Amino acid sequence: MQLGYSISGPDNDYTMFRKFPLDECAKYKDVYSINQINPSVKFKRIRYSFSYTYDGFCIVSSALKAFCEAEGYTDMEFVDVSDGGQFFWLKIHAIVEFDAAARGTRFLNYNEACDGYEEIIGATPVYVKEGKPLADGFYRTDLCFGSFAGKTPMYLVGEETKRKLEAVGFDDIDYEEIKKK
Repeated sequence: MQLGYSISGPDNDYTMFRKFPLDECAKYKDVYSINQINPSVKFKRIRYSFSYTYDGFCIVSSALKAFCEAEGYTDMEFVDVSDGGQFFWLKIHAIVEFDAAARGTRFLNYNEACDGYEEIIGATPVYVKEGKPLADGFYRTDLCFGSFAGKTPMYLVGEETKRKLEAVGFDDIDYEEIKKK
């Protein structure tokens, strides 16, 4: 039984937090809890429909946004990060519980005052606690992975969503099967 897929894309050669003031606890947070974009960064000339900044922001094209809207996918928002609505920070609100023990995820340098880890390492392959297949739609893990303020969740899709994305031609998205312990 296939549970679904984690999805990923290439780096897009942008950095959101470069030259952007963050508080000293930011390195123990993730892009969702920081929940800020650098208004001076304007995304242009990205040739991917689904990509990531070097500091963990998932950036999607207007074509992928239109696809999600046409399919009626909810629990997501698109924050415009370009002039004219060409590119968006994709924020997914439907959460799936990640199984850190099964994956062997490491949590490094906890800071009590900031209530967070400096690094969370070990995201792939994705292991989930729930053993049932994901429904058609987009999801994210409850944990965010990476280093410092660039920690980001893993994005997930159900089997039907993968089929639809491939049928439409979003060929710059990579898929990896979700695992269950």
